[in-house]
Amino acid sequence: MAQQTYDAMVPVMGAYQEKNCCTVVALAAALDWSFGKAHRHMAKHGRKQGKGMYIKDWLPAIKDAARKEGKHFVGRSHIGVGMTLTRFAKTYPTGTYYVQVKRHAICIRDGQLIDWTASTAGRRKIISVFKLEV
Repeated sequence: MAQQTYDAMVPVMGAYQEKNCCTVVALAAALDWSFGKAHRHMAKHGRKQGKGMYIKDWLPAIKDAARKEGKHFVGRSHIGVGMTLTRFAKTYPTGTYYVQVKRHAICIRDGQLIDWTASTAGRRKIISVFKLEV
């Protein structure tokens, strides 16, 4: 299966009339799920249409999603916290990470930011990092 890209999700997000869906986009990109599958999964975990989610809600949701794929997200409090997204992507050029910055979630996969803020978010400071592992 080809890796999920942000550009591929844009038309689907429009069809869903979605906004504030960074947690959905990050999950779809991290697990190579379709936007629709990630959208349904997050809705089952309490996400409301057009609304964001707090970490207390999205963290159990992403862990459950990874478990369904035979993988798991591991919190990496010792790496990345306080770094900018750009520095993190350069320092950790391989692997898939679900990253929290202030009021936003983003997937970093093999050093690439998968998000609508990818070209402008590089200076944002990381709050928490969760690495996808098999």
